[in-house]
Amino acid sequence: MFVAGDCATCHASVGKGDDTLLGGGRSLETAFGTFHMPNISSHPNDGIGQWKLEQFIMAMREGVIPGKGNAYPAFPYTSYQRMTANDLRDLFAYMQSLQPVAGTIPDHELRFPFSMRRGVGLWRLAFLDGKPLPEVAADKSELWRRGRYLVEGVGHCVECHSPRNVAGAVPFSKRFSGGPNPEGTGYIPNITPDETGIGYWSVHDIARYLEDGVGPIGMKAGGDMKEVIENTARLSHEDRLAMAEYLKSVPAVEAPNAGAPKPNRTAEVIMLPAAHAAAGPSKLAALLASPDVIGKSDALYVVSPAPFTLEASGTAEDGKLLGATKVAVLSRDGGRMRVRVDGWQLDGSDSAVYALQGQRILQAVLSPEAIARVKRLSSIEDEHTGQQWHQVSLEVWIAQKGLSADLAQLWHHSDETYRASCATCHALPHSEDFLANQWIGTLGAMKRYTSLDDAEYRLLLSWLQYHSKDVGTSSKGSHP
Repeated sequence: MFVAGDCATCHASVGKGDDTLLGGGRSLETAFGTFHMPNISSHPNDGIGQWKLEQFIMAMREGVIPGKGNAYPAFPYTSYQRMTANDLRDLFAYMQSLQPVAGTIPDHELRFPFSMRRGVGLWRLAFLDGKPLPEVAADKSELWRRGRYLVEGVGHCVECHSPRNVAGAVPFSKRFSGGPNPEGTGYIPNITPDETGIGYWSVHDIARYLEDGVGPIGMKAGGDMKEVIENTARLSHEDRLAMAEYLKSVPAVEAPNAGAPKPNRTAEVIMLPAAHAAAGPSKLAALLASPDVIGKSDALYVVSPAPFTLEASGTAEDGKLLGATKVAVLSRDGGRMRVRVDGWQLDGSDSAVYALQGQRILQAVLSPEAIARVKRLSSIEDEHTGQQWHQVSLEVWIAQKGLSADLAQLWHHSDETYRASCATCHALPHSEDFLANQWIGTLGAMKRYTSLDDAEYRLLLSWLQYHSKDVGTSSKGSHP
């Protein structure tokens, strides 16, 4: 209940990095003024250490604070009132077991007339019913019922994901439809199953988002929601699935998020502005190893396509090594290195070197002169296709730049690129949903719709192929 209720998100001691220290201190800027989150640790004087269970339940269900009176609805007791007595008892016992934290928090700084707590009593009379969740039809599943309890009660999702009227209450017809954040600096999204909300999300998309903070089109949770995800990720899979099941059943409300394009409900295809102009410079430079690391490493990985020559003093390009290709460093001469590339060639395709037998994971393209230098080590006939494959090795010279010593970093970057680019339009499939060779045509057909340059495209393709259904390299950085 402590995790599901996001207690630490608001009440954790500022700057401590420990969600069991509930000394408060966080400030919330709103249209009504500034709210300062109080100390709710077990400290007997500065926190709630002297509270009795009855007082805790009254605060959670009725919004009445011992010694202070009416609580402002920035504290979501309008949702917490739905919690069961047993859950409130357990939550109180857990919070009282945590370390006491000394320190008082200043009073809220609210504008008149909101600074008058007596007025909150009228608000409570108008908007707090004190009732449990109403009974529902007998055919509702236990999963749905659990989800309703978590979403409507302890999870208090409606409190942030709904607009407020002039009285600071949530209009019933607009519940979960999103609205400006309390600070007025952003927009909290619509989470109803409308097209303008999360209508295209499946139950499993929502459950996965509550676990890792990544939506089905690759957008990541940010702002306060990032902290919420840190809590929902600690819930059981069944609880996340229950919340998702319930959210898909709430009434759909048409309420486009601020800045989002209007829904297209016509038969006409409407193209959004291309992303190329806004894409900015390539981020691959951040992946490059320093000259010192390159100078000491025995094995490196190509980041951007790297031209090579057959001789140290060569000036004419004899071919290229492509993104994610592993090279073994044999010697160094000034700013150049002699490296060895190991791979496979297919009979009749001598100008290409692939990473694996039977898989078209392209590592290098060769000139006729480079083809003549290839060393064939062994041969094998593919039992499925009858094709002849040759294990090969090639030694070439490349510049000591454009390389990385950390394959895991390249894979992480490619994973981020995949989520940011491909997921802009598509529900995000897993890389292992396709075979390695299928990814060539699948990604190639979509390249023109992205802002990826050739180097980024090649690196992304390698990542997808190495993590495909029939290759399945570990994302921790292993490389065949």
